[in-house]
Amino acid sequence: MLSEKATAGLLITIFAVQHLQKGLAQSYINNSISFYFRDRGGISASQMQIYLSVVMTPWCLKGLMGVSSDVFAIGGYHKIPFMLTTAVGAILALFVVGTTPEAEISIGAALMCLFVGQLHIALNDLLIEAKYSEKIQQNPSVNSDLVSYVWGGMSVMSLLAVGTVGIVISTLGARWVFAICCIPIFIGAIPVASNMMGDTRVKDRNSCCHTDTTILRKQGWDYTYLAVLMTVLGLGLANSGVFYNNIKFNMVLAIMCGLVTILGFYRYTPLMIAKVNAFTLIQTLFSMSIEGATFYFFTDGPEQYPDGPHFSDWFYTTAIGLVAAGTAILGIVLFNLYLGNMKYRTIFLWSTLVYSSLSLLNIIVYLRWNVAWGVPDKLFVLGSAALQTVIKEFNYMPAVMIMSRLCPKGLEATMFALLASASNLGSNISNYSGAFLLDVMGVRPNGSKNEGHQFENLWLVALITAVLPTLPLVLLPYLIPDARPNDLGPLPGIEVKDSDGNERKEREYGISGNESDGDDTRRLLEDDEETLAGEVPAGSIHQRDIQIVEEEDI
Repeated sequence: MLSEKATAGLLITIFAVQHLQKGLAQSYINNSISFYFRDRGGISASQMQIYLSVVMTPWCLKGLMGVSSDVFAIGGYHKIPFMLTTAVGAILALFVVGTTPEAEISIGAALMCLFVGQLHIALNDLLIEAKYSEKIQQNPSVNSDLVSYVWGGMSVMSLLAVGTVGIVISTLGARWVFAICCIPIFIGAIPVASNMMGDTRVKDRNSCCHTDTTILRKQGWDYTYLAVLMTVLGLGLANSGVFYNNIKFNMVLAIMCGLVTILGFYRYTPLMIAKVNAFTLIQTLFSMSIEGATFYFFTDGPEQYPDGPHFSDWFYTTAIGLVAAGTAILGIVLFNLYLGNMKYRTIFLWSTLVYSSLSLLNIIVYLRWNVAWGVPDKLFVLGSAALQTVIKEFNYMPAVMIMSRLCPKGLEATMFALLASASNLGSNISNYSGAFLLDVMGVRPNGSKNEGHQFENLWLVALITAVLPTLPLVLLPYLIPDARPNDLGPLPGIEVKDSDGNERKEREYGISGNESDGDDTRRLLEDDEETLAGEVPAGSIHQRDIQIVEEEDI
């Protein structure tokens, strides 16, 4: 039994922190935040996307969070003080934004409150995962059972959130969802305060704040520099989004942040890691988000958009979310059954081309052709979302598998934190670039009456965003290793030690001896992205990052 391999206290803490906070609370917040901005009134689609990026900025700071927790021990503990301090801040912040009418709180204050809430969930997610990773290292036999418990519980709680959030929004309003999230956060703080997870106390009675840089010296300072760099970029971009209301300037700054991140990985990480990160980040940058516009398109009522789909809050969050959850599971199953022996480059190529082709179907809805053909909006959107979610899994899983193989031994947690930060920063940048595209194309809905004309060019925007992600495919031969998910041994380009202890390059891997069907090998566990099963990223219909066993966390 799992309880015999891992302490009951750790399992209870995982339930309270991972299942209730990340699985339930995070899914509630992610599915409600666009509705909150809509209820405030007057927030354009472009500005909504920038605000979404600002709120999610803490997920770009996980590298520095991990470094800080490893170096500093407050009151003798490396994890508990950080987790409890942010818990108090999150409860106060979410209670304020959740109980204060939209007209009585400034947009800056609301963003700060939501930022603090995300900071707590991101930090707790990182630290509790680091804790159960220690348990896995101590007792490898607990690996599959413990990971299944963690991700299975989060998936169930995420589905519970998706299944109920629509009713809460329709009945109480989006802001009250934030107030409700104070409950799971408070519950999660109880086992943390009791140290049920077993955070080891540092024996240093001479200082309330103990500093130990041994781990940094052991790992080298390069990863710390990279963590600081990404923190500065993330916070700088968020600051610009809040205080400098110039969409063009923010877009240019976002692109520069992306380029600096790519260069930073080339400077501070192994070459192959930098290459794979560069490809995934570039592809994310080209995947411009238009969530703000699609949100208004589908949820505007008859007064705002007489010819629109007029989706209810429940349908937009719960119905679509549940369909996406089911098809995400199907995508994972199909990948494991049929794509394990295909080369990474082939998977990226075809999954991107098919996904972009399916994205073109959204144009039919935006031009309202489906109505003329007698196809109901709800049926069309559910089918489109289901197909796109399956293909999205095909594109997501190989990236995580490659990174799992590339992480330097002993630095898995640090590297995944940095890769997670880069991935989330890329998502934020896609929001900024998408906001610029919407503004340039004159797609500026904000929930006002008779704004149907604002969607006239939405089909053209959708066409551009469907084609752009295919452009980085030309970089596949240069940035993605020539190997398969089930191949054994080091990936090509990775330095290994030969029998004499000398470093050499593995260049034949994936070429000779691997052309026939490979044997099924141990399955790699993923670790990337904060979006959970069934979760509906704010405002997005056709770009739903649905993951079951993932996360960019560490």
